[in-house]
Amino acid sequence: MTQENKNLITNYSSAKFSWLKSGGNISHLYKVYNQTELNNLFIQNDIKTKSFLVIGNLSNTLIKDEGFKGIGIKLLGDFTDVQVKSDHMLVGAAVLDNYLSKFCYQKSITGYEFLFTIPGSIGGNIFMNAGCYNQEIKDKLISVIYYDTNQNKIFEKNISELQFDYRKGFQKNNTIILYGKFKITYRDQDYIKSLMKEYDIIRKQSQPQKVNCCGSIFKNPKNQSAWRLIKSSIDESFYNGPIKLSRTHSNFFENEPNISANSIDLFISKIQKRVKDKHKIMLEKELRIID
Repeated sequence: MTQENKNLITNYSSAKFSWLKSGGNISHLYKVYNQTELNNLFIQNDIKTKSFLVIGNLSNTLIKDEGFKGIGIKLLGDFTDVQVKSDHMLVGAAVLDNYLSKFCYQKSITGYEFLFTIPGSIGGNIFMNAGCYNQEIKDKLISVIYYDTNQNKIFEKNISELQFDYRKGFQKNNTIILYGKFKITYRDQDYIKSLMKEYDIIRKQSQPQKVNCCGSIFKNPKNQSAWRLIKSSIDESFYNGPIKLSRTHSNFFENEPNISANSIDLFISKIQKRVKDKHKIMLEKELRIID
């Protein structure tokens, strides 16, 4: 990895920072600390003619071995702030879920305990409408503040204007999520802490721990559980090897570091085929795989 200036990194290794410890390089990654820098990046550079990818916590994204030849954007600085207003929270897209959950605990704000166990960032949550324990980010969201790369302007859309669905959030083309405005409800800290502990216990009992893991591989089909479909469709070989399904939860896999991203993608395809052959259902990936 070489660094040409303070804001540009060339040949950025996604494998080094990915939760899977796998993935190709990003040819050019720009670190952006505020709205002015973001605007200048798109105005002063010929980025509009290139594909771009916002890099969050890389907990649910895998870049193929050939790498991403477009522009990577890493939000930092102002986009890591949380501000509590009179009737809402303004949360930067780069704020980590676990951090926001603990921040809310300190401020006696309830409703964000479920984020304590999610490894992503707020921007990623808004993008995919992340959720667990029968809660989704859309339930807490008031509006999304985003940058339109075509118009070089910042806009805000209320949640009522957006069509969020299961694992489908704000995915408007040529936009970058900057902030989310969120609801605030106050509750005593003992209650909040007890929920955080409860969710953490559930996670530790039901999900693999201390392994290279990206969370759920597949979305749940309507009225079905992906893990049940997988478990009933595969044989013992899928639980062994450098890439393997977790015995704790069949919709999670574990892989050794430095396994090729393409091998992981192939493993996923094999699972999809097994499930389709047995149940006539094509599982949809929750893991984002970037060409």
